[in-house]
Amino acid sequence: MLWSDQCLEQSVSCRWMPFVQPPDLSTLRYVSGSRHRARPIVWGQAVSLLGDYIAYVTMPLFIVHLTGRGLDLGLTAAAETLPTLLFGFTAGVYLDRFAIKPILISSDMLRAIIFGLLAFAAATDAALPWMVFLAAFIVGSLATFFNSGLETLLPSVVSEDHLVVVNSKLALARTVAFALGPALGGILISVGGGFPVAFSVNAATFVISAFFLVGVRVRARVEMSEGEPFLDALRAGIRFLFEHPQLRWVTIGAAVANLVFAPLEALLPLFIPEYLDAGFTPPSFLDSVFADAALVGLFIGLQAAIGSAMIFFGPRIARRAHLGRMFVAGLLLFGGGFALMAFSNSFWGFIPAGIGVGGVGYANIAIVTMRQRLAPPDMLGRVVAASRTISWSLIPLGAALGGALSDAVGLFPVYMFGVAGVVGTALLTTRTRVWSGTEIAAVQR
Repeated sequence: MLWSDQCLEQSVSCRWMPFVQPPDLSTLRYVSGSRHRARPIVWGQAVSLLGDYIAYVTMPLFIVHLTGRGLDLGLTAAAETLPTLLFGFTAGVYLDRFAIKPILISSDMLRAIIFGLLAFAAATDAALPWMVFLAAFIVGSLATFFNSGLETLLPSVVSEDHLVVVNSKLALARTVAFALGPALGGILISVGGGFPVAFSVNAATFVISAFFLVGVRVRARVEMSEGEPFLDALRAGIRFLFEHPQLRWVTIGAAVANLVFAPLEALLPLFIPEYLDAGFTPPSFLDSVFADAALVGLFIGLQAAIGSAMIFFGPRIARRAHLGRMFVAGLLLFGGGFALMAFSNSFWGFIPAGIGVGGVGYANIAIVTMRQRLAPPDMLGRVVAASRTISWSLIPLGAALGGALSDAVGLFPVYMFGVAGVVGTALLTTRTRVWSGTEIAAVQR
């Protein structure tokens, strides 16, 4: 019996209620509690991401301290990024087949152990290059599972309407960590106790992240049948990704943008002093933080601060804009901002570069939320992992090709090619369902 029928039987004063179903109190409680349930994830990731960007500077500097060879520096970077290509697709099958929260906690704790062992090796002068390579590979492998897993877990923690807010907060946390982490890593190495302390701090951030995850309440989610053959399950997730027009094109767009723009990030430490200093001298106290790269460190920190300010408004923009168009606009800001930076010939180029960083944040917020809303619950892990793997798979190739091209033709042409590639990708995406399709609707969960 409908609620309005019961009301009519009891009192004529209820007749104004036209066949209204009683509210689902469990759903209302779930939606109203989303903001509270998201806090442990956001705070835990804010700390963990800070640790990631401390390692962003400490790991390369440590291998330089051990050997001083560029080859070893390249091997360290390759060891950390290779797991995305090796395990990215298969990780999604396990994320759909098993409970995600224990996987995330285990990944954090294992990464804490790895950095703790590195800290011990550094403190006892027992560290060898192969230990760094192995640590980078293990940490990269665990990150592959963790990053896809966290994105897959969120729809089971917060309501669909709150996803874009949480994704925006996580993007903001990443950009702030990018601004602060390298500087903090430099301080720890130069005046804070050296590499043992830096690695210990990084280990502690993963323990804190795991502690926050323990307190996260997860709603029951639809999981894939364990009887489904592994390869069939893997193919089903990839097939859904490429058969869905919006998911297919944002994934391809992100992959192409990453390919052409990867060298721009990798070459930034060379581009800034050659093209953007314009006689600018950073404050002397920064020498103790960034050593001989004070100009680069200050530039990156300032651009990240501007990007953070832009990402702060991400949820408001997402509420007013189609997510697909937010993705395209993010790419245009990304490419346009760095184009203005390249032409500025001044240290003040950090302002348009910061706008470009904000555009990256908008594009990431859009693509992450689209994956979470559009993928079926029983294959969310596979779709997320496949999309992330494809999007990131061309970064090593782009960085290598860009580096070789910069030696042949110079830095500025490489930047112009990258900018043109990103802007061109955005314009081409406007010809797809990403731009012209209806607003992104959630799959029934």
